[in-house]
Amino acid sequence: MRHRPLSASILLTALAVTLFLYFRFRTYDLVSMGLCRVAPFSSSCTSTETMLQPSLSEPAKHKIHKGKHGRTSGRVSLSIGSINIRYSRNAAFDSSQSMFDNLLSAARMGADPSQFAASIHPAGSPYLTKQYRGERSWLLRGPKIADTPLFYDWDLFAFQEVLDGQYGNLVQWLGEEYDHAGVGRDDGKRAGEAVPVFWRRDTFERVSADQGGVGKDGVEHFWLSPTPDVVGSVGWDAALTRMCTHVSLKLLATGEIVHVFSTHYDHQGVQARAKSSELIVERARQASAHTKAHYSSQASSSLKQLEEPLIVLIGDLNSPRNEGSWSTLVSPHYSLPANSTGSTFLDIALSVPTRLKSPLLTDNEDPLRSEYSSGRRTPPAPPSGDEGKSGGMLSEPVGPLRTFTDFQPSPRRAIDDRIDFIMILDNEAVWDETRKDAVLDHSKSPAPPRSPAAGIKWARDQASAAVREEVKRVVVTDTMAKNKDGDNEKWRIQAFGTLPNWSEGDAGYLISDHRPVMARIQRAVASSL
Repeated sequence: MRHRPLSASILLTALAVTLFLYFRFRTYDLVSMGLCRVAPFSSSCTSTETMLQPSLSEPAKHKIHKGKHGRTSGRVSLSIGSINIRYSRNAAFDSSQSMFDNLLSAARMGADPSQFAASIHPAGSPYLTKQYRGERSWLLRGPKIADTPLFYDWDLFAFQEVLDGQYGNLVQWLGEEYDHAGVGRDDGKRAGEAVPVFWRRDTFERVSADQGGVGKDGVEHFWLSPTPDVVGSVGWDAALTRMCTHVSLKLLATGEIVHVFSTHYDHQGVQARAKSSELIVERARQASAHTKAHYSSQASSSLKQLEEPLIVLIGDLNSPRNEGSWSTLVSPHYSLPANSTGSTFLDIALSVPTRLKSPLLTDNEDPLRSEYSSGRRTPPAPPSGDEGKSGGMLSEPVGPLRTFTDFQPSPRRAIDDRIDFIMILDNEAVWDETRKDAVLDHSKSPAPPRSPAAGIKWARDQASAAVREEVKRVVVTDTMAKNKDGDNEKWRIQAFGTLPNWSEGDAGYLISDHRPVMARIQRAVASSL
């Protein structure tokens, strides 16, 4: 008997397996698209039967003025940002330096001041494909910082650690489209760091206290101390004087008032940071009450319908979420015990509606993220029947976990470096859609090992223990707060992200020792059509 060659048996077996997989799963559309799926078992894989059907965008065009998609209202959206720019004395006309110091700076012709880290690479890459750590000149970093709000088209944003010379540079680079307000913290004029607020002139205009805003011209500065009206005062156990800039603006699209607080907490005083939060919460409540009283006194029906104003807090708290400075601002949200009576803030990074449970809720590094990134594990599939129910929202907050990067690699955990925040006061102007499982996990565990070999073993052990918890991150439709009638015209959080601070996106030099953060909020308004 003549035996069939081994190669023929292998080919026949391979053909049989291929035919079985093809007819069993139909994962490839060989007729129209070739290999049709990156995720082969996805229910969204286009088949020959669905190819000729109109796309989702086609029926959407026909019902854009009908049913639930009817244009009975318009939309107002605001993009909000924050950057700690890192103070620098390498700028022209720096009022925080003496005239002699400025002359020396000019004589150096751009040489690095002493504040810069000694991080000079022996040989630079001609293609800027490397990451060059260490602090670089403001004249190199500054234009890239100004590019961020320009590129992302921020409507409203704040900077921290801005010296006078840098302030002038930023105003020039940002151009006439943006108005601004800010003073130096040392003398209330030009000396010391400022925390200025910028806003688009075609979107906002300042509004004074007699029109429901604050101050004579829509601006008020106060210091984070027991004597907030004393310029340059130092509070509690703080090492330096710290301040807050409060701006009240009229949103031109609707006529409503928006209050913005910009601040930078002390880097040493734990008590000072907590007390600073108490002071800002008090000022925010006062601003809300003042504007609410103004609304009720107006003849305009549109203003009377606005119960309270939108209030935004932007800043570098110099402390993470596991400290009293943060909890004082946000409790009783996120299952924290209440520490005061009245409205408190929503941390947009935690309250943004997402399909997955936020990775920002844990104090510890998440080993599963590295397992997924390396390809060693595959994330769990979403629950069956959930397709389309959670579309249109982020899977989780965009970007890295930490906001403070320093100019050298940080040995700290990510939780310790999440110190830059954008918040909104949870008053009658805001509809809170925070996930019900947005509860901070303060469980303690050792920091990841620094040794690469030990780190790999640690991550795998931790991932094995945590994989059963991962299903909790998958969207569950009832974790979202339910919408109520009449809440469509309140402000809603739409997105939050942490942006890169490398000049080339993932290479080049660091434009600051902080990453920019940004958020987007929006609300519906009655259409005039």
